[in-house]
Amino acid sequence: MEDLIAKLHPHEKKILLVLSKLNIATPLDISKESGLSLDAVNKAGQWASIKGLLKIEKERKRRVELTEEGQRYVEEGLPEKRLLLMVKDGKKHVNEIRKQIANANIAIAWAKRKGWIKIENGVIEITEKGIKACKQIGEDEKALRDRKGSERVLKELEHRNLVKIIEGGRSLFMLTDSGKNIVKNISVSEEEEIGQITPDIIKSGAWKKKKLREYDILMPAPKIYVAKLHPYIQFLNNVRMKLISLGFKEVSGPFVELEFWNCDALFMPQDHPARSIHDMLRVKRPARGAVKDKNLLERVRLTHENGWITGSSGWGYFDVNKSIELVMRSQTTAVSARTLSKLKGGPAKFFTIDRVFRPDIVDANHLFEFHQAEGIVIGKNLTFRHLLGFLEVFGKEIAGAEKIRFRPGYFPFTEPSVEMDCMVNGKWLEVAGAGIFRPEVVMPLGIKERVLAWGIGITRFAMIKLKISDLRTLFTKDIDYLRDASMVI
Repeated sequence: MEDLIAKLHPHEKKILLVLSKLNIATPLDISKESGLSLDAVNKAGQWASIKGLLKIEKERKRRVELTEEGQRYVEEGLPEKRLLLMVKDGKKHVNEIRKQIANANIAIAWAKRKGWIKIENGVIEITEKGIKACKQIGEDEKALRDRKGSERVLKELEHRNLVKIIEGGRSLFMLTDSGKNIVKNISVSEEEEIGQITPDIIKSGAWKKKKLREYDILMPAPKIYVAKLHPYIQFLNNVRMKLISLGFKEVSGPFVELEFWNCDALFMPQDHPARSIHDMLRVKRPARGAVKDKNLLERVRLTHENGWITGSSGWGYFDVNKSIELVMRSQTTAVSARTLSKLKGGPAKFFTIDRVFRPDIVDANHLFEFHQAEGIVIGKNLTFRHLLGFLEVFGKEIAGAEKIRFRPGYFPFTEPSVEMDCMVNGKWLEVAGAGIFRPEVVMPLGIKERVLAWGIGITRFAMIKLKISDLRTLFTKDIDYLRDASMVI
């Protein structure tokens, strides 16, 4: 006990002594009695609570305040009740009511909702339920007048903006059994102690004449939460830095995109199922945009219609009006198409990590928006083996793969195509898809060199790296999760 008393801060001792007199007190009561500031009482109270000398209970209180409109209704009565009293002696036409009551629409809406009236051909007639209501004071009227009532009624009045419900509370400090025992041995007149060594105290030698307060280094200390990036943002930034270190340059594009860039420039047929409203979010206003490069639009049109000079037979048709419709970007390959159209030639390496949007039912595995990571490599004499080499580097550097394997794949705008699986933590995972852009894609864009294209399942990686099973956690604002989440390295 003596050892614990020796380690108590003077503020803790004052609080314990005050509580020995008051039994139960708020921080404000203790502040007035002890002469300590309110901040000092709260801080020292937490220390004493950690040491088991006092306990702190939260007393919750709720206050109901009238709004300006609510105060007016207390004086005049609820509009639906005033309407009811007007029609109790006979039918009234809606237009007549509107002339007599300023907020007639509100009155009619609530009277109908409560089943007090019915309206036929513009004439208001009171119901049996309404006749009974004329003779009674309703729950909402009582709650408005007394500023108290059931949770349901108060919430309804709050929804109508007639009251404000203000939640509040206060802390109550009280001694524990240990606190009651120890306070008996605390002297009221404690000699001044030094709890913090400063340069002035050392220079003056004051520390030699006063008692140094002991510290218990084993006592739990309050957590300090340092500022940090969202773990998902950390992960994406780390991937960015790895790609940049491999010589890739980051590019970006708009979220709202023309179908031309999102689909047509990638040689996706205009009747492809992925272009339906179920697979692509469409913009209503404005519904269309424009392709500034008319020569490019013409080359893409000819490629779709008859293959142009690519050696392809095309799809046999192309609707320019459909090409300029606006959609929410459904794939970041649209960024690759835009990037290629601005290039005069290779060699070059580009990547993008950004959001795409697709209609879906939100659950643990699906969202309306998610991230894609993909890129392109442009240069002369590039081969399929170069592509496999890039993928192998990605697997090791980004996924941390223990083993890598390749499988034949299919993607609409590449040929040949390949998929890469990586063994991570002893399990095979589908990680990336890639291929060589078809002539129907690169030739209309003015590119003569070969273009290697790749895409990484970045969201799947993030879930594995962050050890989460619900996709929604990647975008969470849950402060407890964000505070406790490990830093991503």
